[in-house]
Amino acid sequence: MYTLYWSTGGANMAPHAVLNEIGCPYKLVFVDSKKGEQRSAGYRAINPHARVPTLVHGKTVMYEAAAIVLYLCERHPEAKLMPLPGDPDRAHFLQWLMHLTNTLQEELSHWWHEEAYVEDRKCHAPLKATAEKNLDRMWRFFDGVLAAPGPYLLGKRFSAADIYLTMLTRWSRDCAMPAWRYPNVARLIERVKARPAYARMMEQEAIA
Repeated sequence: MYTLYWSTGGANMAPHAVLNEIGCPYKLVFVDSKKGEQRSAGYRAINPHARVPTLVHGKTVMYEAAAIVLYLCERHPEAKLMPLPGDPDRAHFLQWLMHLTNTLQEELSHWWHEEAYVEDRKCHAPLKATAEKNLDRMWRFFDGVLAAPGPYLLGKRFSAADIYLTMLTRWSRDCAMPAWRYPNVARLIERVKARPAYARMMEQEAIA
C-alpha cells in the first residue's frame, strides 16, 4: 500500500496520476496548504521541507515529485510508463523528467512564488516578467519537440514524462501565454487529460 500526501493542484498531480495508471491500491492524505498544514510539526516529521508530495511505502518515506514518479515506474514495469534499462528510449526519458523538474518547474516557481527568491517587493514584478519571457521560450521549445515525430516527448511512445509535463502546463494557467496557446503542447495536454488515469486524478483532486 502506498500513501500519498497531497494538496490541491500541487506537484502531487503527476505521482497521483501515475498511481492511477498503475492501478495499485493507495491511500491519499490531504495536506491543506492554504491553512499551512505543510508546515505543521506532524507533516515536517515526514517531510522536513514542508512541501508536497510525500510518498510513504512501508518503511520508505520519500519526497520530490520526479523522484516519486521514477520510483513508482521502476516498481511497476508492467504499467509501461518508463523505458527500462537497456531500452534505447530510456536516456531521453530520464533527460526529459530531469529537465522538467529542474528547469521548467523551477521557472514556474519563479512566476508563482517570487517572494521566495527575492525579499525586495520592488523586484517581484521584474522577476515575474523575466519568468514570463523564459516560459515563453521554454513552451516554444517543447512545442517544437512535440511537433515531430510527436505527439509525445518520446515520439510515438507515451510515458510518465508526458504526465509530468501536462501537470506543469496547468501551472501556467494565469500566465499571459499559458501552455495551451502553443499548438503541439495543447495536443499533448488533450491526449494526456483524455486518459482515464489522469481524468480520475483531476476528479479526485477536484481541479479542472
